Amino acid sequence: MQRLTTILAMLAALVISSPLSGAEYKPGEVIVKFKTTTDSAQALAAAGEPRAYTVAVDNTAKAIAELKGRDDVAYVEPNYLIAADAVPNDWPYAASEWEDVGLENAWGFIAGRSAGQTVRIAVVDSGVDLDHPELAAVLLPGYDFANRDSTPEDDAGHGTRVCGIIGAKGNNQTGLAGVAWDIPLEIMPLKFMQDNDGQTTGYTSDAMDAIYYAVDHGAQIINASWGFDSYSRALEDAVRYARNHGVLFVASAGNNGANNDEVAHFPSNYKLDNVIAVAAMNRYGELASFSNYGHYSVHVAAPGSGLKTTDLDGQTTAWASGTSFAAPFVAGIAALVISQSPALSAADVRTRILQGSIMDPDYSPQLLSSGGCVNASNALLNIKVHDLVSQDDWTPPQAQNSDSDSSAGSEGGGGAGCFITTAQAHSQAPNLILLALTLIALFPMRAFMHQE
Repeated sequence: MQRLTTILAMLAALVISSPLSGAEYKPGEVIVKFKTTTDSAQALAAAGEPRAYTVAVDNTAKAIAELKGRDDVAYVEPNYLIAADAVPNDWPYAASEWEDVGLENAWGFIAGRSAGQTVRIAVVDSGVDLDHPELAAVLLPGYDFANRDSTPEDDAGHGTRVCGIIGAKGNNQTGLAGVAWDIPLEIMPLKFMQDNDGQTTGYTSDAMDAIYYAVDHGAQIINASWGFDSYSRALEDAVRYARNHGVLFVASAGNNGANNDEVAHFPSNYKLDNVIAVAAMNRYGELASFSNYGHYSVHVAAPGSGLKTTDLDGQTTAWASGTSFAAPFVAGIAALVISQSPALSAADVRTRILQGSIMDPDYSPQLLSSGGCVNASNALLNIKVHDLVSQDDWTPPQAQNSDSDSSAGSEGGGGAGCFITTAQAHSQAPNLILLALTLIALFPMRAFMHQE
């Protein structure tokens, strides 16, 4: 403990000048990971696996410059601010049944068999309306990483809408059903974003904590309907931790109408084979006008325009639009597959979903280039429509703040649903670690994210 105290005190006192990039971050904190062969790493290692930590410092830029020169430091980065991508809520309601998604056939297939094994999905978002009548029956106890308490009550609505796409109660005459309504389902709400003057935002460090928590508490799927354009190696470590423990990571591709092959967008652009990056399509077989796309970086498209889902105060909305709501469509389909084939690895589930997507020649070129329309029935029955897109010759674009070797060690593929903004960080309630270690300046990891 004395060694830990000494290390953290040293980090808190660093004072060397060095400019940072234009991306905004939380002042007075850095995220640092020590190399596993050092005494520092051994002192700070989490049980069984070293992780990055958030540390309070006097000056962020100076601390980063100093730490980058240390032989015992694997990497150091700011605690980036992330904000949700807002999409106007007046997109026309899609009355079509999204036939190409194949949900009715998938539900019919399951109806003729056992409902399958229970599937646990962690929704890392803004929490959930804990008393919503469409969701209460499938909700597990979660956690609020933004406020460091065990009540992840949604004050923004985004997480509640995401949860509804996945698991709103079906067959109860309310005109609303989640994709995975007919299997044994558990949704674990993990809150790291909250309402901030009309924006849904949160810190990277809290997102990381939520991902580790989800994996360590039995999630088989993580839904991440958020993202940012600054590369975070620490967040990639968290997603890789999910990969190494067999957890599928479904990320929204973003709402900027950008090509993610050329424009940095994370966590979706992490080249990991447990990541599915999801674009949004409309009912006319077109990529939604707001949706990001990419031949290599975006893997599949799903309904994401004018959707009906759950909302705050036990209500519903018919106007949910964004890649934020396309991602849980795919997470729900993944749950259907896992319920029927629980022995599949996360990579195998991903392959089934991507190879079974519909590539209708009448679709728009951007939709076809982004993996086509997801199809639940093909994924369930393991029907292969086309080969996977190889990412061997693609290097994800680097954010301006990232080092040249920042993507080393990645594998697989990505997409995303939010971007990091340069807004000023907000004050946050301290967590238990901060209370216990105030004198040695150790803080939980945070970053600011926004919904898609």
